[in-house]
Amino acid sequence: MSNTISAADFAMDALAGVGATERSTSNTIPVDDWLRRIDGEYLSTFIRDGGASIKFAVTSDDSIRKLHDAVERLCRARDCVFVALDAAKLRAHMPQDLFFGLARQVEWRRLARRLILRLAAERGYRIDGIDPRDDGNVFEAVGALNNGLESIFVLNEIRTPVQEKVSRNRKMVRDFRAAMTHLCLNENVRGEGGYAARPVLDWLTGENTRVGNVRPFGIYTGINRTTARYMIESGLHWIRQAGCSGTVVLLDNRRVTVARNPKDGLRYYTRAMAMDHYELLREFIDGVDRLAGTLMIVATGEGFLDDGPGSGSRGFGIYEALKTRVMDDVRDRNLVNPVASLVRLS
Repeated sequence: MSNTISAADFAMDALAGVGATERSTSNTIPVDDWLRRIDGEYLSTFIRDGGASIKFAVTSDDSIRKLHDAVERLCRARDCVFVALDAAKLRAHMPQDLFFGLARQVEWRRLARRLILRLAAERGYRIDGIDPRDDGNVFEAVGALNNGLESIFVLNEIRTPVQEKVSRNRKMVRDFRAAMTHLCLNENVRGEGGYAARPVLDWLTGENTRVGNVRPFGIYTGINRTTARYMIESGLHWIRQAGCSGTVVLLDNRRVTVARNPKDGLRYYTRAMAMDHYELLREFIDGVDRLAGTLMIVATGEGFLDDGPGSGSRGFGIYEALKTRVMDDVRDRNLVNPVASLVRLS
């Protein structure tokens, strides 16, 4: 007999009093086993080569910290940028909050230095021994390694390739390209003193969202609900262009599924907010080909699997478009598919 569950099997189970969602999530996989498959099938190959994927992992409150720490270790080993977002602390239904949450964890100046060093190497300059994590003048460091050239000379040499590969890179939106260009060209300083592109960093991280502060840098658009998703896509592309293997975003959305407001000082999501969050996830899934070199892991709880129609539900059943994209039509009765869109972790 076949070991798979078809749509007809689901219908028979429902008549027998067994819900399809309950049946489909009865099996679990250990966190370590799942992460080994994620590393082998995605991080070390598919993501590194520029692919993108979104996974949903149903986990317990006790396991979320283990998942967080394990994924962070994998990212360090694979030279990926790790970003952890928590729906309890930011508005997970607002794309601009997701971008600001990501931007505050990205070392933008370090990425700019990585790109500068790559461009310098392509121009024939020696860069061995220069650490992009050092906050010194990277142009001065390159010049010192190459017969004591002046930093301004190295800057002028790098200016043209920066304009060609950053300012004109159509895979990033115009304002983001302008921001990254100025971050690169303003690395001709030592430390934080006199750093002229501070308004750009404040604009990226949401510390100061006033567009007037960044107009001198050729930036004319705010980061809001309309523009944020394009900024996220641009940021993920930039991380790879700067030389990283990719990005892993761990989004803990368990708070979204809480039906009653516990009034504990953390964010609470109404049904409408939960639907907005699920719609945003659905948009990411549908546009996954634009998330360059990215693995997004949505860590969620059992409440996410609630597909009841009641007004108190916060599960993905309230937004059918997401549910149909996450659940598999056919699955094994006894074995968990470790690369499925949704898995339950033990």
